[in-house]
Amino acid sequence: MNEDQKELREKLQVIISKGLVAKAIASKTGIAMDVLSRFKNGYICLCASDASRLETYLDKVIIP
Repeated sequence: MNEDQKELREKLQVIISKGLVAKAIASKTGIAMDVLSRFKNGYICLCASDASRLETYLDKVIIP
């Protein structure tokens, strides 16, 4: 597995554990909810464009 995908998955899991709902992330990034869920749970890797959109979004998220 690509290290970048692993780091992105960990970042996603941290953000979700702090209270941001995966459905909202999927909606804002344009990534299908089922794809985001399978990625979060380690079943798939995201295509480059989805990974880029997710990373850009997660970099902007600030949860106190």
